[in-house]
Amino acid sequence: MKTEKWAIVTLSQDGMVLAQRILEHLEDKKCQLYTKEKYANETATIITTDITTFMGSLMNEYQMICCIMATGIVVRAIAPYLQHKSSDPGILVMDTKGEFVISLLSGHLGGANDAARLLAERLKAQAVITTGTDVKGTMAVDILAQKIKCAIDNYTDAKDITALILNDDLIALDNQENCDLEAVILPKNIELVTGLSNLNRYAGVIITSQAIKKPELPIPSVKLVPRKLVLGIGCRRDMPAERIIQAIQKTLTTLDFDQKAIKSLATIGLKAEEPGIIAACAFFGAKKVIIPNEMVQMVQSRFAASEFVFKTTGLYAVSEPCGYVASQFGKCLLEKQKLNGITLSVWQDQN
Repeated sequence: MKTEKWAIVTLSQDGMVLAQRILEHLEDKKCQLYTKEKYANETATIITTDITTFMGSLMNEYQMICCIMATGIVVRAIAPYLQHKSSDPGILVMDTKGEFVISLLSGHLGGANDAARLLAERLKAQAVITTGTDVKGTMAVDILAQKIKCAIDNYTDAKDITALILNDDLIALDNQENCDLEAVILPKNIELVTGLSNLNRYAGVIITSQAIKKPELPIPSVKLVPRKLVLGIGCRRDMPAERIIQAIQKTLTTLDFDQKAIKSLATIGLKAEEPGIIAACAFFGAKKVIIPNEMVQMVQSRFAASEFVFKTTGLYAVSEPCGYVASQFGKCLLEKQKLNGITLSVWQDQN
């Protein structure tokens, strides 16, 4: 797991004093301190633009941004760059005395609530958390999805169901994929059920990888999609991204899988910088996994060999060995498919 990157930003001398304390207490994080030139020391990087422009430069670079300044300044500075709760970084705000740590943005998915608690504990400060489910001690849909490694099909639906959870309405959870819920403490008003037909009395949370649309029920519901699909992929050199994306979509449609279920695309080192594969990973929000040739050679005898592939790669197979290894030697859901210069195989991750 990569070390979490934090930016510590301050615009005052008192803020610098607190920033140094934060650095001392966050040795397990990768922290970078930013301030104005007149307050900078050897540990700080100088802010050379206005604060709004500067904050924009940080938004895609750090998982957590801790601002030691007035909340109003931070709100105005980050406002032009906010995208969505699923992608915005966590934003914390602290007063220069270090008495309060405010979780301002992306409290759940961005981790700001947990970060505020962590920092407050280490600095002997008070965490300020305002998200309703945290205040009430219950659980939001996005946190449930995060804990069981699922994608949210529709964030508006998730918000609506979270509001019902917070309101103590009875919610049915249909765990069609048998996701591990053992370590998840569900709110008392969430009841496990089996089968969609049992949802007709409640609001529903449905966990499924299938490409079904939200059930036509007279009640609100949200679909959570487990990210367990690994696609082994090979392609001719400079294969256009559009063709790779379309091939993947067509393959998943045939299998009746939701494309949000894709966890990773696995290929060999020779294809590591293939623009079409990189673009497909970005399109599906999937991780690119490179399988070393040695690992492919260890398992390739399990799969049909291709002399053409051997002549071009030195390996007898690409798609299936890569998918097999990347899925933790998981279940094959679809053997290699040849799609006009693209080969795909589909696997269910064992992790």
